[in-house]
Amino acid sequence: MKINFVADGRDNLIHSPEFQSRLRELRESIRARHAAVLSEAGFLQRLALRWSIAMEFRAGCRRLEPSLHVLY
Repeated sequence: MKINFVADGRDNLIHSPEFQSRLRELRESIRARHAAVLSEAGFLQRLALRWSIAMEFRAGCRRLEPSLHVLY
């Protein structure tokens, strides 16, 4: 059995339509969860909420993305 490694496997995975749809679903679910609070918040509260939403999205992305130590 011949083993073939792919040099840009991680990039191919991240840019695939399936992975992009998962990111889109994650982004929409986070925005929907915070929509009510965000609509009632003042300026500074909105900034803090947007920062919190961004941090939550990044954490979700890290859970979805493969490890940097994975071989393709």
